[in-house]
Amino acid sequence: MMHTLPREAVRPYLLTLLCLVFACALAGCSIGGNAMPEGNNTLDGRVLDAATHGAELRLADATDFDWDQAGFVTEGTPASDIEAAFGDPVSKEKRYTASPALFIFLKDGKVTKAVRITPDAFFGGESLKKYGRDVVLAPAEGRKGFLNWRE
Repeated sequence: MMHTLPREAVRPYLLTLLCLVFACALAGCSIGGNAMPEGNNTLDGRVLDAATHGAELRLADATDFDWDQAGFVTEGTPASDIEAAFGDPVSKEKRYTASPALFIFLKDGKVTKAVRITPDAFFGGESLKKYGRDVVLAPAEGRKGFLNWRE
């Protein structure tokens, strides 16, 4: 014998369940900030080309989106350090581990884009800093395959 609940009892139960699901979904979205790491084959390829051939790359020339500041972090950087440096969380993980480098772009002080970069061509000492739109990725003297961020 199957017992059914009266319609009046089912409705509040379903509404409560729906609110709980919505709250969990909303909380999950807010953990990672506005800009989650993404791929950009064009930018990644231009960085790889500059590192491989020892060429300078003006970052503004390699991007097709609007930004006024940029910076980067290296693999293993704690999420709390990233948020402290750039003002917004960009990962749900405790440490950034998705690629050797992550370029972070800001517009009007807000993180707008975070791009995974595959070449392991950057020095950690230059990370967690904001650079202006004139930043150039320049070959590191005496270190083939490495690039320095220079304004």
